Amino acid sequence: MKFNVLFLSLLFSISAFSQNDYLTFYIENKTSTDLYGIYVTGIDNDSWGEDILPDDIFEAGTTLTVTIPISKQTICEQDIKITFSENDDNPLIFENIDFCTLDKMILTQKGKTIYYTLDVLEELTFEIENNTKTDMYGVFVNGSKESSWGEDILPEETFAAGTVVTVTIPILGSTTCKQDIMITFSEDDDNPLVFKKIDFCRLTKMILTESKGKIFYTLE
Repeated sequence: MKFNVLFLSLLFSISAFSQNDYLTFYIENKTSTDLYGIYVTGIDNDSWGEDILPDDIFEAGTTLTVTIPISKQTICEQDIKITFSENDDNPLIFENIDFCTLDKMILTQKGKTIYYTLDVLEELTFEIENNTKTDMYGVFVNGSKESSWGEDILPEETFAAGTVVTVTIPILGSTTCKQDIMITFSEDDDNPLVFKKIDFCRLTKMILTESKGKIFYTLE
């Protein structure tokens, strides 16, 4: 009976949202050409943002780290524009690149044509911190377009109150950044806690807290 009361109260849990404010990835310039500017924009945006190069020139044969500022409205798929002079009227544009799962963009050159290949993350890794007074027995994730839950991603059988675990989600061809997450409190939990449409591509930590029988989450 004690568990039934707890589960009913968990249905009214509330979330707080404060995820990463930037995306970070590498660009390797394996061409023979110096680059002077790199710009990104959401595919539904008609204008380019600021140059994201950390230096004035991206020299041939070098690798750099770039960051893209994001907000809650930022979409994962972005276009990218590369310029070859300060006032380039004929820039190179690559469209619909998923920056949320991007680890490295590699630029190569054949003749006068520049190509790119993408090294993408094979799995998403983040931490869950259980700051509640309640032990948890299962954590499941599911792309928001799917109809069934995957396997339990907890590394141990029980996620004890007051502990932190690191979990990984494999990225498959159909994996979406926005996932639902289900938390169970017994082996055969008929009334689990579900949070919907969390962007795991930008998530580093989910912190679970409890107040007056309700569980809340914040995202870093």
